[in-house]
Amino acid sequence: MKTTKSDKRTILGITLSKRGWNNVVIYVVLALMFVFYFLGNDSRRMASDESFRPFAVYSIVELRDPQYDLIRVGNQWELRQGQLSKDQQDQWLDAWQNLTLKPYEGLLAGEEYAVEVSVADQNGTLQIAVFTQPDKVLVALPGYDQVFIAIHDAATELRPGR
Repeated sequence: MKTTKSDKRTILGITLSKRGWNNVVIYVVLALMFVFYFLGNDSRRMASDESFRPFAVYSIVELRDPQYDLIRVGNQWELRQGQLSKDQQDQWLDAWQNLTLKPYEGLLAGEEYAVEVSVADQNGTLQIAVFTQPDKVLVALPGYDQVFIAIHDAATELRPGR
């Protein structure tokens, strides 16, 4: 197949066939998609560096670990298992209700502690793993492929009686 002069186009001093210019347009669009994809990932990564409070919009109605079981009955809290003072109960509840987490790039390590949290208007319980280290508290939430670090002032109170 022979190309004629009418099949060629010159743009910005570059002469290509119609098919050649179509390829240029396709590759430019692909390059722009590639660039915008990675720009979008950076903004999502920056947004993920922000802290969040998983229980800010939910009211906790039960906290349970192997030693303690604290459940809300009406407007009062009842300790069904274990021995905690009223102050310890309040600190434990406050630490969980105001839990503030931030994404953490390291691996889970430390002394493991498991707790079940039930929230109002939700079926089932959340199985949460807490890993305590001398200088930080790491949290693994169900459904997340991310490790979190607790940045709330009372993060050491996530485990009662410590």
